[in-house]
Amino acid sequence: MSTAKLKKQILVHLDEKPLSLSEVAEMMELKEKRTFKLLRSLFSKDQIKMIRDEDGIRKYKKNAKA
Repeated sequence: MSTAKLKKQILVHLDEKPLSLSEVAEMMELKEKRTFKLLRSLFSKDQIKMIRDEDGIRKYKKNAKA
């Protein structure tokens, strides 16, 4: 699947609820390394933001303007 399609799918999942790197990788059936690169790209384009849940786990959330 193309990188652009994967990024769109990730944004759809993150629009529903914040997810961690491993949760996104599992949901999308991707390796964590590939998932990290996709998330980093979305983060650098300001389409997602990082938050921490109550346990201190890093999660990603779709930015309101994305």
